[in-house]
Amino acid sequence: MTNTNHFTFTQGVNLIGGGSVNEQDINDIIKSGKNLFCADSGLNYALENNLVVSGLIGDLDSVGSQKDAPYPVLFDQSQDTNDLEKSLNAIKAKYIICYGFLGGRIDHSLASFNVISKSKQIAFLIGEKDICVVCPKYLKLNLPIGTRLALFPMDETLAKSKGLKWDLDGILLSPKGRISTSNENVEENVEIWIDDGLALAIFPRKILPKIINQWPF
Repeated sequence: MTNTNHFTFTQGVNLIGGGSVNEQDINDIIKSGKNLFCADSGLNYALENNLVVSGLIGDLDSVGSQKDAPYPVLFDQSQDTNDLEKSLNAIKAKYIICYGFLGGRIDHSLASFNVISKSKQIAFLIGEKDICVVCPKYLKLNLPIGTRLALFPMDETLAKSKGLKWDLDGILLSPKGRISTSNENVEENVEIWIDDGLALAIFPRKILPKIINQWPF
């Protein structure tokens, strides 16, 4: 086992956690050809499916002894961070595609939203039907008309938009007030400006490649 304290990549990487992971997730990981990191018990999915592992991160309480592991291991026994946060703190990459952190227990999904909201690392959470990522201060995308595009504010948020069915201009978004879920684009070119606050952007999973190709890294 090789101990390390961080992983650095110039391109995007995959991360698999121990939550809800399905056959589509495994197939997408394989087809992507990206380096794969495992957050603690996410390693079990990797080993079961003969995936090549580039590194393991966590307190390792769910994966047994790793003394003979053929990949680098970052051991973090802090109880103040969960597996996703440990991983985002340890990996520096262009972006991280995160499987196994949505679905299943609601509290785990909420914790994942919390983690990506406070992380400096760009992380795409992948669910069975959705992609969730922190919306940048300015986002411009070309999408098929009628694509679902939701914004969920994580605090009081002021935003503007162009090309959405329900315009965001002049509306105070808040987790305790107005939100912008179930929105969609009525023009192919969509622009969003976050003037203040922070919001999560949610898209259909099937357009992940299109989103990543246009994301402002």
